[in-house]
Parts: sequence; structure tokens; C-alpha cells
Amino acid sequence: MKEHFIETRQLRHVIMLAKHRNFRKAADALFITQPALTKSIRNLESQLDQALFDRKSQSVDPTPHCEVLLQHAHRVLQELEAARHSLDSMSTVLQGVLHVGSGPVIADGPVALAISGLMVEHPRVSVKITIESWWELASLLRQGRIQLFVADVAELRNQADLEIITLRSVSSVFACRIGHPLAKRGYILPEDLLQYPLATPRLPERYQKWLYDHAPQGMNPESYVEQVCRLTCESFPLLKTLVHATDLITSGHHGMFAAEFASGELIELTFEGFSDIKIDAGVVYLKDTTLPPVARALISQLVPGKVP
Repeated sequence: MKEHFIETRQLRHVIMLAKHRNFRKAADALFITQPALTKSIRNLESQLDQALFDRKSQSVDPTPHCEVLLQHAHRVLQELEAARHSLDSMSTVLQGVLHVGSGPVIADGPVALAISGLMVEHPRVSVKITIESWWELASLLRQGRIQLFVADVAELRNQADLEIITLRSVSSVFACRIGHPLAKRGYILPEDLLQYPLATPRLPERYQKWLYDHAPQGMNPESYVEQVCRLTCESFPLLKTLVHATDLITSGHHGMFAAEFASGELIELTFEGFSDIKIDAGVVYLKDTTLPPVARALISQLVPGKVP
């Protein structure tokens, strides 16, 4: 029987190519050259005597054999990572790599403070941060690509496989540029958003439902929500740039805009009712999972005295 010696490097190459479905993009993500990635995949296909990808003109698609390999590849890499964390925990010096996710609204605040505190106390720790929507972060957590995340957790509390540590809730505020037509008035009405739409990260369902329920009289609620949520982006630096240059309105917690409010670059707007919906921040990780020491150390920064 022919034996197949597969390197973990090859497994990572397969996973990344399956994700991007493009050799150039996958090679860039792996920080290797495209010819090196092509050679690695071809060598693995030769070893297994199976085609792993259908190479088409527009995309590179995983074959059924590749889908089976991917299931095992994720588990193998997760087990190796767990073994490394177990070995790290035997050391008296905290070290290792933490893969953590953050929602865009939470990143500029509690997450930034916690990570800075972690790295000051434990200078040998490395941190890889992914900024994404709460929905995407939950998917990345289940795939084993991050070990925990911090985000608005209100939509996740009914997920049986997730453990959630509640942080404090904060209110939403709205911001526009200083010369915005609504700046002098200082508040927003639902019909205003048809002319001055929102530029925000993906809105959780409870925010979308509020907009749906408060659509202007005579207007289709679904059409209203679609027109209001016209620009979606998970990068707040980009959102702030767009708000400075246009009549778009953005939203987040007050701390995110404190410097701009103080300098007068942005103006705070009130939106009665909508602003009362809280951002329900929390730490999320998989149930029945032993977190590595570096992940527990981050949680202790976020919630002093609370270490799972």
C-alpha cells in the first residue's frame, strides 16, 4: 500500500487556495510566490494521485477529493496548535500566538486596551487580530481560525456551541461631518436617512428591525431598510474618511468618536429610539474548549478576575 507523507505546509496551502480560489491571491496570503504555491499543489496531487482542484479560466475550485482532505486538514492543524499551546502552558513565561477576532465597533476601545495590556505584561506573546462582523467571526471561530473574539453578542446568545462572557453594554451614537445639512439641527428623523444614508458595519438584526418598523408611512419597509443601509464596511477608519468627505452618517459608541467630537471634526447627532438600542459587548469562545494560556490572559485583561 502506497504511503502518503503530507507536510503541514502543504495542508495550509490547500486550505488557502480553497479559500481564495485563485493562485495569486492565495500565494499573497501565504507570503510565497505563485510558482511556489503551484508547485506545492501539483506535488501533493502527484503524491495522492488525485486532482484536488479544477482549474478553470475564472477560478480554481476544490474537487470532491479536496473537500474530504480539507475536513481532515483543519482538524490536523487545530490539533497541532492545541499541542503547541499545551507545551507553552508548561513554560513559566507566557508565550505563543493568539488569534483573536473583534467586531469593528468594539475594536477601538476595550479590545485595543486589553491587547496593549497583554503585550506589555507578556512581551513574548504574538497577537494576530481579525476585524470582522459578528457573523463572520462566529464562522471563523468554528473553523478554528481564531481562538476567541470580542463583539456585539446579542444575536449570538441562542447559539448552543458558544460560551459568552458579558462585558458592559454601551449606547449607540451617530456622527456626521461638521458641514452636514443635519449638523445644526442635531438630530435624525427616519425619513432623513433616505437622503443621508448610513455608512456602518453590518447592522445586527435588532437594528434592522427597528428601521423596518419605523419606515416612513406609505413606504415599503424592506425598500426603506435597503436604501438606508446603503454602505456597509467593517473598517471604521475607512468609514470615518467617507463621512468626512460626504453626507453619509455613521454610528458607533461614543468613545470611537470622542477625539473628533472634541476637535469639532465630527458632530454628534441624536436619533430617538434607535440610539436606545444597546451595543451588547461580550467575549465569545467555543464551549467544551480548553483555551490556551495566552487566550485566558487576554480575557483577564478584558474582565479582571474572570478566567475560564
